[in-house]
Amino acid sequence: MAFERQFGVIFTNPKLPVLDYSTLDDNIGIGSLVEVPLGSKVVVGIVWSEGDTKFDHSRLKKIIGTVNKIKLEPDFIDFLKKTHAYTLSPIQSFLKMAVQNLKFHKDQKMPIAYSLNSSNYSQITKRQKELISYFKEQPQRIAQYKQIKKDLGVSSSVVRSLENKGVLSKVTENKYKQEKIFNEPITLSSQQRQAVAKIREKYVKNEFQSWLLFGVTGSGKTEVYLNLASERIEKGEQVLILLPEISLTVDFKQRIMKRYGALAGEWHSQLSLNERRKVFKNVVSGHLKLLIGARSALFLPFKNLKLIIVDEEHDSSYKQEEAPIYNARDLAVLRASTLKSRIILSSATPSIETWHNCRLGKYHKVDLPKRFGEVYEPRVTLIDMNVEETPKNSWISVPIIDQIKISLEKKEQILIFLNRRGYAPIAFCTACRISLKCKNCSTKLVYHKTKNCYLCHICGYKVSEKTKCVKCKSDENFIPIGPGVERIRDEISRLFPDALSQIFSSDSFSKGEKHLEDMDKIKSGEINIIIGTQLVAKGYNFPHLKLVAVIDADMGLNAGDHRVMEKSYQVIKQVIGRAGRYASDGRALIQTWMPRHPVLQALLKDHGEIFLNTELEQRIEANVPPHGKFISLILSGRKESTLIDFGKELKNQFYSLKLQDFEIFGPAVAPISRIKNKTRVRLLIKSNKMTKISQIEVRDWLKNITVPNNIYFSVDIDPYNFY
Repeated sequence: MAFERQFGVIFTNPKLPVLDYSTLDDNIGIGSLVEVPLGSKVVVGIVWSEGDTKFDHSRLKKIIGTVNKIKLEPDFIDFLKKTHAYTLSPIQSFLKMAVQNLKFHKDQKMPIAYSLNSSNYSQITKRQKELISYFKEQPQRIAQYKQIKKDLGVSSSVVRSLENKGVLSKVTENKYKQEKIFNEPITLSSQQRQAVAKIREKYVKNEFQSWLLFGVTGSGKTEVYLNLASERIEKGEQVLILLPEISLTVDFKQRIMKRYGALAGEWHSQLSLNERRKVFKNVVSGHLKLLIGARSALFLPFKNLKLIIVDEEHDSSYKQEEAPIYNARDLAVLRASTLKSRIILSSATPSIETWHNCRLGKYHKVDLPKRFGEVYEPRVTLIDMNVEETPKNSWISVPIIDQIKISLEKKEQILIFLNRRGYAPIAFCTACRISLKCKNCSTKLVYHKTKNCYLCHICGYKVSEKTKCVKCKSDENFIPIGPGVERIRDEISRLFPDALSQIFSSDSFSKGEKHLEDMDKIKSGEINIIIGTQLVAKGYNFPHLKLVAVIDADMGLNAGDHRVMEKSYQVIKQVIGRAGRYASDGRALIQTWMPRHPVLQALLKDHGEIFLNTELEQRIEANVPPHGKFISLILSGRKESTLIDFGKELKNQFYSLKLQDFEIFGPAVAPISRIKNKTRVRLLIKSNKMTKISQIEVRDWLKNITVPNNIYFSVDIDPYNFY
């Protein structure tokens, strides 16, 4: 006879408390994904705790049932609790990223896929031939129609015509399985084999290990960690690979799918509801062995996750700046520790935090000091703008123009790097001497010539390029100040009218089928000159690229935070690392007004480790992260005076804790004082990282702060931005 039991159920809405429900189902326990009545609705929740026995069972609502028999593992629940304790963000916010709107109780049919038959391929069109070639490259010659359309852009009529001819056959995905890796990996170089062996030799089952895979650009880090991933997959275990900018990694995705086929999947915001639901189920069941994903993939409930890989671990896009605020790299390390598994952090320009942990002995380190295939890194030259000249109405110096000419004559590809979107960062009225500003944010509007508008890069507000000055009411007095990538392209088109050029930025670079077409043009060398923002540093591989020109290396060197030198070094090093990956004649030219700056000298002399060690020592001396610790408190609301008053109240509360090892700064109006029509005020807590007892006291205080309804309050542990 079944006995009625009582459980606390948690929801994905942070505003809802844990509510008690009863059930007679013996299969329901802590971690079960369940459907429960909530008001007049039926919602999905997670069984989180034993119920409060003070409640009368007979008055509790009943759990309707489990959702696809899904049950979260204890280690995953432990990870969520530790994540909450560290970030101070609600647990529900992290659950929401994984299960929100998946609507498991409304499952639809599995998506249709097609398989290629061994039929007569004669009398077919060019488009049909292209589709047949595509199928021949797929594992087991099977592909989903949705994926076919995404990759090739072919219409359904092309697929149906081949189906009618017997060339293709419909299959449902649950009728086929793949047990083994489809393609064999490539042969590793000597240094890659040594790196794999070093990591493999130290492997201990059920022991947490964190590794830094530190290799120069083009050294073959990816093949090292894929080799190790394959070993785990062959043992029936699961692997997670986190990537920055997941929607832009088409090359990497194709590489993974060719090798692992149906064993692999992807997770990011652009997936459809059905695709997300399917991935979730296969991750929970353990059928999906390898997942490549954006930072939110970290919050999926894997059944048997034994290896986590964070590619380009230094990348700032791992830090989520909106609630819940967290750093996916740091939480990936936390998750690996709760699982007692391995994590590999891969980078050519590791973060100072990771470097510090290596020096402390917390992380193991393995090096790949040379490029794959006996190819050398590009030669770096600094162009001192104090002595060089630029032609009138030009932003590109004469030495760079000369080198572009030489590269074009040799039919080499060129990359011009400027980390500034649009045509010009400022639109200035010459009559009134004021610039165009966003109506919602305390920022200037950026001129985008190709879009015929002025655009706010924070909230997206835009006005026509025919807009009138708010003061003189004229639309004829605005002049663009400073260069963006669009302005550089205009200059390139004027200097080299016969060269094909393309802008590579988040504004201009397409997604989907058009993205593949654009990438093919670049990879084939059809595009002679690429003009790009930092997007080009996101792991792209351009076979014909020989020359990189950095137009304004000084741009980020004057920012006001402790990571300014680290960030500048990373982005420039990654960009110049695109050059000469297939031959040893890559070159990099860097325009600067500060040629003696330590960052630029480190790039010139290729003193990467010296730079990292020097930067770390300076941080230790200043007692700032990673040696010290920062916690940002951000207040936003309608009235500045209200925010300042509440900030002062917080500061007084903080002083009442009487902590010896902490300082608090502020309240002060934020550098960007208004975002989306809300005024912003910041406070900063600084501490000695070693005082763990005091940190617990501070966290307890932060968790119990009562915030007025007219103020939005957020806490950022280990902040990356201070705007």
